[in-house]
This record gives sequence, C-alpha cells and structure tokens, in this order.
Amino acid sequence: MMHRIVFFIFLLCVLFPAVQGCSKPPTEDELLKSATFHHGNDEFDAALSDFQQLTELYPKSGKMPEVLYAMAIIYQQEKKEFRKAESLYTKLAMEFPGEPTAQGAAYQRARILAWNLHSPDSAETAYELFLQRYPDIMAASSARQELDSLKKTLSLPK
Repeated sequence: MMHRIVFFIFLLCVLFPAVQGCSKPPTEDELLKSATFHHGNDEFDAALSDFQQLTELYPKSGKMPEVLYAMAIIYQQEKKEFRKAESLYTKLAMEFPGEPTAQGAAYQRARILAWNLHSPDSAETAYELFLQRYPDIMAASSARQELDSLKKTLSLPK
C-alpha cells in the first residue's frame, strides 16, 4: 500500500510539476531577472516579492548587496516606507561594508534618520560612522555639511 502512495506522489510530481511542493524553486538568476523586469515596469510590489524570495532562498548570494540596495531604494523612493528602507540600508552597510553599495547605503541611512524619521541623535551617529568609514568618497562632503547642519539644529534651545 505504501509503495502505491509513494508511486502516486511521484507520478503527480512528474506529470504535474505545478502541484504544491513538487516544482523546483526559481533559480537565483530567474528571480533576479524577474525582479529587474518588474522594477523596470514600475511593478514595485512584484519586484519586492521577487527580491524578498531571493533573500530567503539564496541568502549567501554574491548579489545580496545589490538586492538589499534595490529593495531599500524601492521602500525609500517609491513606497515611502522609511523604516523598512533604513533597516535594509543598515543591514547592507553592516554586513557588507566593503561593497560599493554599502557606501551609498550608509549615507542614505543617515539621511533617512535625519530627515524622514526625525531621529537626530541616531542620524548624528550614522553620519559620523559614515564619515569614519568612507571619508574620501564624493558623498563625504555633503555628509559633513548635513552633519554640521544637524549639530547646529541639535544645539538650538528648545
């Protein structure tokens, strides 16, 4: 009896691979192509879904810094979900500090904390960390000006 059940399940998976649990998960490249396609067509929820699935199925992917950055940009610019964007930028900057996208992530994180989440103390710390890690990149000059402005605001009497 057990052999018949196993054989039946095997046949279902072979003949009808779309049956739940039988189909192969999409590959990393398939998810990336799909997410990029959806993002390019302003289908942000579908792009986020693909990116999220990619992070769950392939957490050790070499594409993870770019995936996290793309997700953060969508949350920041398109969905205006600044806490989610800040969280993704933080993860990227902390887990992949040597990646080129980490520089932009660290800077955007500080800006979101300052201007969108209105957390000046956290923003000050984030700007200082950014400037400590990346003192010579192009955005450092803007970060210094923004930090100076933030410090002046913090020192004003309330």
